[in-house]
Amino acid sequence: MVAGSAGNRWSRRRLLLGALGLVSAAAVGSQLALDGFDKEKPSADENPWEDLSQQRLWLCFAGHRGAYSFLDRMLRPPIHRTNAPARLMRACLHLEHGSLDAMRHGLRWPEVKHTPEAALLLALAERRSRSPDWRHAFFESWVELGRPDFSKSPLLPEPVVEDQNILALVHDEVPLEEPQGLPLLTLIPEQDGFLEWGPGEVRASDSMPLLMALRERLLLLGAETPARQQLLPAAEARLTQLTGSTPTTLQLALRVFLAERPPEALFQRRDLEALEPLVSLQWKQPSSEPFFREMRESLKDVLLLPGHHAFLLATWAQGVSLGKELQRRARASAAHLNENERRWMGRLLWEVGARLREQHSRLELERGLLLQVYGSELTGHSPTRMESIDLWVELGRWEEALKRSGFKRWPLASLHEESCSPRMRDEHTWLKAFAGKNELP
Repeated sequence: MVAGSAGNRWSRRRLLLGALGLVSAAAVGSQLALDGFDKEKPSADENPWEDLSQQRLWLCFAGHRGAYSFLDRMLRPPIHRTNAPARLMRACLHLEHGSLDAMRHGLRWPEVKHTPEAALLLALAERRSRSPDWRHAFFESWVELGRPDFSKSPLLPEPVVEDQNILALVHDEVPLEEPQGLPLLTLIPEQDGFLEWGPGEVRASDSMPLLMALRERLLLLGAETPARQQLLPAAEARLTQLTGSTPTTLQLALRVFLAERPPEALFQRRDLEALEPLVSLQWKQPSSEPFFREMRESLKDVLLLPGHHAFLLATWAQGVSLGKELQRRARASAAHLNENERRWMGRLLWEVGARLREQHSRLELERGLLLQVYGSELTGHSPTRMESIDLWVELGRWEEALKRSGFKRWPLASLHEESCSPRMRDEHTWLKAFAGKNELP
């Protein structure tokens, strides 16, 4: 049964109302999430902004229809001068919607007027009219201003973490259709009522990347969670059916390899013999970008930020937890192998890391490097170990440069949605651009 089938038509409103309680799994909300802050008149020494949840702030980020009225309430006297963050976020919304005069007027208030955040917004507004897209206008404005550090900005909301949903919906009372069922199940597997049709949806799926994404998502939940208990066995079984006896990618082969062995069992020589022919396989197929585009298309009429959520799904589909689990088991087994077997296992880990490094995401690169660092420790080959450590340190510098720009903290939905595709195509190049290593893609 799918989400939009007869007798089980999950409206967007019902989805939101149910999801409001899933704070640990997602930042979810509707107009209800923005209400309730004007019941009592605040005193002049209060700063209600500090008490707001990220849930409500990121609904503003998503451009939810209640955002303007919500921010208006946050800017009422007598507390308006304590709400520079609300003032800045409202200016971002004005810029997002092309209301440049309103944006400039909002940035003249003394609490934001001379801030570097206001300077960047004004530069971005100027460049946006002559730039081909949001991302280049933002990047060039940041560089032009001398690459100011927004990583600790008191005015910008905290960034969305890698696995955080912002399930702000486009319209109410529109039933979900079949292509949206499994993606939404993957995003919010704990949603009340989804387990009524979820296992059947999983068993009917032919999408290896989506099933892998669901598997990764469920592993983030506690082992006793009903969604994990009911959906993970179904996902594993369906992946086994679709994989067959000859896995075509290392990702799928490694899932089978690990599943056939108890989690606490130590690797022995026969396990290394079984792993040997697998490590030459490519990590995954297809690449992340086509799957990202497919998921974005399926979610575009449901969520205000389809690119953000498609990016989450494509990231989970990379299956990097398999590399992490392989390394955990290898580390536990090392002391029980003889020297030649340890070197052998180290070379195999290095090869798995090399397959991950052929991919283009930050998480795959990071996991690949960590596998290679430990693999070269086992082989005793110092040059390759130092090469991997150096690149891992360099990756950290790229990430720090991106944090300096505050890219993930700026509440500009168009900037983030537009940037998802080039990031998914080659996140290495994206990160290096902020570190001054190459042009922005």
